[in-house]
Amino acid sequence: MKRFGISKIKIALLTVFALFINSTFANNPVKPKDLNGSWKILQKAQSAFDRADYSSAMSLVTECLAQRKIEVEYIDFRLANSLKPYQVRRVGDAIDDVVAILNERQEYETVSIINKWVKLFGKDFFEDSIQKLKEYLLSRIDYPEAYFLIAKIYKIEGEFNMALKYLEKAWETASLLEIPSQVNEILYEKADIAEYNGQVVENEKALLIIAEKSGRFKDKNLQNAILRTSRSTKEDNSSRFFMLYRIDAPTTLKAFTKLSDIYIKSKQYEKAYISNAYAVLIAFTHINSILEERESDYSYENLDQFFKEIERYPDILRWCNENGFWQSFYNLYDYGIKMKFTKFPVDIAKVLSKSCPNKYFKNAAKTQVDKINSHKEIVFPDVDAVDNLPEIED
Repeated sequence: MKRFGISKIKIALLTVFALFINSTFANNPVKPKDLNGSWKILQKAQSAFDRADYSSAMSLVTECLAQRKIEVEYIDFRLANSLKPYQVRRVGDAIDDVVAILNERQEYETVSIINKWVKLFGKDFFEDSIQKLKEYLLSRIDYPEAYFLIAKIYKIEGEFNMALKYLEKAWETASLLEIPSQVNEILYEKADIAEYNGQVVENEKALLIIAEKSGRFKDKNLQNAILRTSRSTKEDNSSRFFMLYRIDAPTTLKAFTKLSDIYIKSKQYEKAYISNAYAVLIAFTHINSILEERESDYSYENLDQFFKEIERYPDILRWCNENGFWQSFYNLYDYGIKMKFTKFPVDIAKVLSKSCPNKYFKNAAKTQVDKINSHKEIVFPDVDAVDNLPEIED
């Protein structure tokens, strides 16, 4: 494997140099030319990473962290000095009151800093406390986006221990992310490394955080409803299933797909079935919303109609293939049989055998339907699934 060739001595020297500069001016730090400079350097580092120039990316992201420290320490110094006088302290801690007295004292730079962050988050985010705002700004000395980029560089180079170290730093400081949903990307990277290392528990743990926080996986009422519908013997239950349930959480799709793989390999059939059902519902909801946007007269009626609509759009078909949609849909049959459901999985197999746009899974489903028809009844595999499934406890 080609190394990105970054000298550890070089990184150490950069870090020592940054610390020296900061310690020299810590008592009276010089105002940086650009208080948003670290963000701009990070964008350059990301561009270098995207073009596979990992040496430049690492140098730039190291520079970014040093610059971030300078910015944060200057802002903290500026606020501390502006808030120190008795005339300021006596007005209390409320942000508006403090801003008013600072304006009177012509502390315009400090007022500008305060107003910037109040505009971004609102006073409630800081509990209308100038001290809370100051503490938050000091905490920004950590830069989770930079830690995450460093982790990705180490991961690409096979330095998994270092990658995990920085992923942990990014995860621990995730509350500072400018885009909160990026926390899922951090967790996916942790899960990928755990999977590579054969750490099943750590892999599952990272994926569950995504599933439970963003994907309604803590909703036991929904899970019980899915199981009830899946074991029902009503006619046309397969199409009805997708009228009843929708899950709008596309960023969690990969988590549920991987969780179902973990559970099926360990023969935890109920968990495998539910997590796979979530994956199917998430993908279905995503695709259905696209169809509704593109066709003003479209509304879901049944799976035959849904599959025919998908066939009209090459980009949707490509998305389905890339995101394992057909495999997950086929798993509704496969895992349903392992759960000893009698009607729902068979209906799914019949619809797939008739209308699935993917030829491989269409033929796979047809093979299963032919077997069922030849036996005139379902032959259940020898699995550990129980006949009478208990409700999921809260």
